[in-house]
Amino acid sequence: MVRLKGYERKVVEYFNKRGFSKSGFLKYNYWYNRMNFIIGDECSRYDIRKLFMSLEKKKYFNAKKIRTRSYLYEFVNKNDRNKTYEDFDGVIIIFD
Repeated sequence: MVRLKGYERKVVEYFNKRGFSKSGFLKYNYWYNRMNFIIGDECSRYDIRKLFMSLEKKKYFNAKKIRTRSYLYEFVNKNDRNKTYEDFDGVIIIFD
């Protein structure tokens, strides 16, 4: 997983730069093809799936279940999404 960290940053920067957050919900195959284009032949299909799942776990992708027991995914720009408590590493101070 450590070796995929560089690819993760590369993919997210490319998606942010190209404005893929406005694309809406798309099938996994579309996102796979985009990642394969960015990374090239350096990673296997398994590695790209693993990279995609790690980005989904970090909430860069929203998943929407459809009738055919499959999912559509939407890329979320980190600057656009709402901050959650999980995103903060420090101490949260609340004033009354």
